[in-house]
Formats: sequence, C-alpha cells, structure tokens
Amino acid sequence: MTNESGGRGAPVGEAPATSGTRGEGASGAGIAVADGTEILRLGPHTVQLRPENGGKYPYGNPLVVRGADRTAMLDACLHTSPADADLLLVSHYHEDHTVDAGLCPEVWVHERDAEAVRTEAVFASAMEIPDDEIAGLREMFRWSPVPEARSFADGHVFDLGGGVRITALHLPGHTPGHCGFFIEPDNVVFLGDVDLSSFGPLYSDEESTIADFRATLDRCAQIEAEVYAAAHHKGPYWDRAEYLDALKVFADVVDRRENAVLDLVRDGVRTAADMVGRGVVYRPGRRPEFADRVELSTCQKHLDDLVERGVLVAETDGGYAVA
Repeated sequence: MTNESGGRGAPVGEAPATSGTRGEGASGAGIAVADGTEILRLGPHTVQLRPENGGKYPYGNPLVVRGADRTAMLDACLHTSPADADLLLVSHYHEDHTVDAGLCPEVWVHERDAEAVRTEAVFASAMEIPDDEIAGLREMFRWSPVPEARSFADGHVFDLGGGVRITALHLPGHTPGHCGFFIEPDNVVFLGDVDLSSFGPLYSDEESTIADFRATLDRCAQIEAEVYAAAHHKGPYWDRAEYLDALKVFADVVDRRENAVLDLVRDGVRTAADMVGRGVVYRPGRRPEFADRVELSTCQKHLDDLVERGVLVAETDGGYAVA
C-alpha cells in the first residue's frame, strides 16, 4: 500500500478479462492483464506489467518471471490475475499486492507476514482497519484470505528452471515481513513498496518500525543490479546512480518527519493525537480518508523511536518532552 493518490486504470474491483495492448502483448507475460496494460521487458526472463496510471495506488507494477519449468508472478494487482502463474510471490500482505491471490495454485509470503495473508482477522488487526471498512476493501481488491499460503525466510531461493532463480530479500519496515526479490540471471531487483515515491516510506502498520525501515534503506543502497523495479509508479531504473539518488530522496523523508515531530514537541504539541493534521505526513489540502489513522500511527512511532534513542522522554501525563 502507498498513500499517493490513484489515477486511471482497469475498473477497480473487476478482474482483468483482456490482454495488454501496448509493449509486447500478452505473449510477453503469459498472464491475463487488463486492456491498456503495458508489458515492459526488464530482462530476458522478466517483464513488468504497468497499468495505465503507471502503478499509482490502488494499482501497482507486478513482475512476471518465466523459467524453463515454472512462471512466477511477483505481487498480484488490480489490472492482473495470478491465475495463470505457477507461483505467486507476495512482497507483503497489503491489499493492493494480494488481489485474487487465492487463484494462484502456490502462494508464498515471508514468515512474518504469513498470518496476515492466511487469516482476515490478523490482516485487519495488522493494518488497524475498522470493522466497517473490511467489506468494501474485500470487494474493491477482490481480497480474500489464503489459508494455504506458504512461508519463506530471508535468502530463500525459488528455482524456476533453466538457470532462472529468484532470491527473497527481507526488507522490513513497511510491514514486518516486507520483501524484495532478486532475479537471476537477469540481475533485476524488485523492491516492493520501497517505492521511491516523493511521499516517502510508509510504516504505520501495527508492527511496522522506523528502525526496521532505516535498516532496509541501508540494505537497498547496497544492492547491485542491472534494473531496479518498485511496486508503484517510480522507475524502473537502469542507471544505478539515478536509483541511488531516488532512494536518498525517499529516505530523507523519514528525517524530515522526525524533525517535524521534534519541532512540534518543542512548540508544546506533546502527543501524537495533537500532531494529526499538522503536516508531519500529509501536506495541507486534500487528504485520503485514512490519513488521520496513518498520521496518528506514524507520529506515535516517531515519538517512541525518539524516546528509545534518548532524544525525548515520555512524561507521566502521556505527553512527550525533549530530554
């Protein structure tokens, strides 16, 4: 999930029924895609499926990797269907990455995100989704739990045959089990929701942490690849220097938010609830319906992180002060 506004694409909630009309056509991916989908080749065995809006939420940019024996899909999004893939590798449990996931015969997710894919109650709790919003989300994203989803750990290798291999890269912070995937021999890395957007990292879920995301950003800076592909509308990047520049802009947002929280505390705004609507996460103006919930959680995580590092202290009345 990302928090930038969406745009055009296949009708939300409808399964794709037609093949792409740009790029290589359906034969380039072997996967059902909605009309208008661009099939962009990233390597000899790897393509990206780009919807008309470029992959902005609620859409995304999944990859399809074809080996000699099996075909893998990396994330399942609104304009695609994983039904024709042999296995679906899920970067994390969010709704925009698990569309129709149960249609694939073999679904894999990192062990720390697995229960949120397998059961609705854990999914809703992890994202702190109110009960009255679940039905709408299920309909919009064709979402349902996948009880038989399998789990993997960091470094797990999926062998597709013919020398085509996908290695899981644990990149937590967005969710506890968020992962990227490194594809060989194409040397393509799929970054999931390390999406390099100007909005910056999102770490508002129940078990997301800023410390994890900072470690993930450090790991992403060390990845050597021919192509860097994110799950949403930025990229793909064929130039490493350009990728690193985009990663730095993305990472700097964490520091900007931290400084905004510190400034508010110094100005006497002492709780996360009082920080909502003051520009820490969302700029003034139009806000998505979930903005307050995301901003409350994000501000609280920054407060907790600053306390853990000794920059702030938690006071007995529930407020925070500079140490």
